Amino acid sequence: MSGINKSLSVSCKVLVAVLVLGALSNYAMAQTKLTWPSPDEKIPSYTLDPREGSIQVYRTPKDDVKLGEIQELEVYESEHHVYRAPFRYKNVKVDRWMEYNDKGIEVFANGTITITEEKPIVSVTVVGSGCSTPNYNIVEWWADGEDVSNSHGQLIKRGRIDNLKGQHNAWIQKAFTRDRFKEKGFETLEEANEFMGKLRRVIYGMTNGYYVPGSIMGGLYENTAYFRIGDVNVFDGAGDKEEGKVFREIVSQYDVHKIVLRAGGLDYEDPGSDRERYPADYAYRLIDVVVKK
Repeated sequence: MSGINKSLSVSCKVLVAVLVLGALSNYAMAQTKLTWPSPDEKIPSYTLDPREGSIQVYRTPKDDVKLGEIQELEVYESEHHVYRAPFRYKNVKVDRWMEYNDKGIEVFANGTITITEEKPIVSVTVVGSGCSTPNYNIVEWWADGEDVSNSHGQLIKRGRIDNLKGQHNAWIQKAFTRDRFKEKGFETLEEANEFMGKLRRVIYGMTNGYYVPGSIMGGLYENTAYFRIGDVNVFDGAGDKEEGKVFREIVSQYDVHKIVLRAGGLDYEDPGSDRERYPADYAYRLIDVVVKK
């Protein structure tokens, strides 16, 4: 019986603790004056409203006037400007590249491809593959004199896509995916030992001494990264919050005529050698720029 009594005593204490914590939680929520949406508003239950009166919230339809005049839908025709490796065009500059072949032109992570168009740029699609995985692609479209530390307003004119799994078959992938014995074979024991030694060094370097898996098994694919840019409205500097007035006026529009591409792989390139570098290189094969006609 004493064991049962002890169990009941512990259960009662736990129940009291839960009730106390619940009461304290309810009290804290009441003190913060949170405003919970009514069921008819159909606001997701996982959202938490700010304290009442702490932030100005504009609602439709009563505050629609602050958005300005009804805008006209912009409809225009576009055309594709397709650039292929090695990107030797009058309006294209490739900086800090290493080699090119059927996989594309291999550019260092701190290298760039810059494309300038006479017509406004709408979007860009980048096709390529990394020397490792995962990869990233970046497109920047700053105006002249702008960068991330000297931008006008709050629009950051660059985009990034991460976790791209595609890589081409570098030496280590070829060693594991092709049957060397059927293709060539080893003519001497020394040649076989040299091959096995290189295999060991590369795997050791790409796994940081077998601490991480690296990109050896990252996957052999090609990446296609799409970026929608351009068509920017420029607003006046200050907002007007008076009743019945437009919050902020559109003063001009900004079109994009130049893009800068960057890419790389988040793993080591040529590990264990004097050529070792990070991030890894990226091979651009095709760039499809869509412009307004």
